[in-house]
Amino acid sequence: MGKTSECRDCGEEIAFEKNKNDRWAPVHPLSRAPHRCEIEVVCQECQKTFKGSSWMSKCPDCFRGGSSGSGSPPGAPSPSRTREDLDPGHGGLDDDAPPF
Repeated sequence: MGKTSECRDCGEEIAFEKNKNDRWAPVHPLSRAPHRCEIEVVCQECQKTFKGSSWMSKCPDCFRGGSSGSGSPPGAPSPSRTREDLDPGHGGLDDDAPPF
């Protein structure tokens, strides 16, 4: 089974092994499945209780944009802007010239 330790957040027994990116990651000591904390956390946006890690401040719904607060629905395209809006100091440049 190897050396194990306790997760700092949930207290579950975990082990560490290198992942595909050659970084140490927490895993279940027997199954070697990635460890995911499942403690109760309160969302700072909607006050809903969900299961996750202590560092999570938003529930999955709010994180994905359920209550983003930006005023536009998630996935809505931003309004088009003219070249002048993007680069007001371009006056006199040749339109065929590279932008750099």
